[in-house]
Amino acid sequence: MKLSLRSLFPVGVALAAIAAVPFAANAQTAPTDYNYVGAGVAVGDLGDSDVGLGINSKFTLGEQFSARPAIHSDLDFDDDGVTRFMLPVTYDFNALDRDGKLLPYVGGGVAFSTGNDEFGGLVTAGADYRITERVVANGSVNLTINDDTDVNGFVGLGYSF
Repeated sequence: MKLSLRSLFPVGVALAAIAAVPFAANAQTAPTDYNYVGAGVAVGDLGDSDVGLGINSKFTLGEQFSARPAIHSDLDFDDDGVTRFMLPVTYDFNALDRDGKLLPYVGGGVAFSTGNDEFGGLVTAGADYRITERVVANGSVNLTINDDTDVNGFVGLGYSF
């Protein structure tokens, strides 16, 4: 496992989200039962590259719980490249802002990586920001736990339905 300032960033994001939870009671309650599919930039250990394409989504499972399948790839699709498939289930917190647009989440699940054929656990934290009724900005930090523990992230836009 590589330990650097970059790898400590997700810990800070997760701690900030957890610390903000008590203040969520003061924010206006917004629905967390929206779904979306999106794309954006994936960063982290993706084989030969630290930057690649990410596809992500959110599907509501029940009150404040969601499945958030995602794929991160370096786009080389060769033996040295890595494509990571992630399937976390998350707890979706109430909105942290008065407008009900900033919606953080934390969760866990499983991850599989091609290129190195690793299967393991996944811890994720992030937030959705509802730009409009149909457009959602999303950012997340993921910790995959297997033979090589990796930290990666994602920033993108999604179409909400």
